[in-house]
Amino acid sequence: MKIPDEMLNILYGNYFGYVCTSDRFDTPHLTPVFFVYDGQSQKIFFITNEKSKKVKNILENPNVSITIDIRDPVNPFNNEGVMAQGTAFITEKGPIYFLPEETLQLYRDIYMEFKGKYQAVIENKPMGENDVIVQINIEKMVYWKGPHFKSVKIGKEGKVTMVKSI
Repeated sequence: MKIPDEMLNILYGNYFGYVCTSDRFDTPHLTPVFFVYDGQSQKIFFITNEKSKKVKNILENPNVSITIDIRDPVNPFNNEGVMAQGTAFITEKGPIYFLPEETLQLYRDIYMEFKGKYQAVIENKPMGENDVIVQINIEKMVYWKGPHFKSVKIGKEGKVTMVKSI
C-alpha cells in the first residue's frame, strides 16, 4: 500500500509544521518549523539551532510528532491536516551538504522561498551556521479532513499499512 494522495498533497504542498517534543519529564514543547518531507525514505527533516529547546528535548526524549495543517476560516469541516509521529535524531552540525541530492535541492528551494518571504528575519544568517538537521523517522501518520480520519503505520522496511479510516 502507498501513502494516500491527500496525505502526500499536504506533506509536499506545505512548508510549515508544528513540532512537538518533550523533555525527560514529558513536559511538551510545541514550535513551528520549516520542514521537508522525503517520501522515498518516509522521513521528515527540519533545520534548527543547535542550542534550541527542540534539540535539548530530542536528546533527552527522541519521540516527536509534527502536525501540518490547512485551515478554512469559513468552514471548519474543510480543515485538513497530517500528524506524523516518530523518532527524531540530530544529524551532524554544519552545512547540509551530506544530504542526498534530491533532498538537498528541496532544502535549497524551500530555503530560497523562505528567504524571499522573510528576508528581514534571516538576511544575515547564512544557511547552516549554528544549525543542525533533525531527521524524523516516521512510524505513524494520521490524516483528517473535518471529522473524518485516516491512519497509516509505516514499518521498518517502509511498508505502509492502513490502520483505520473513520
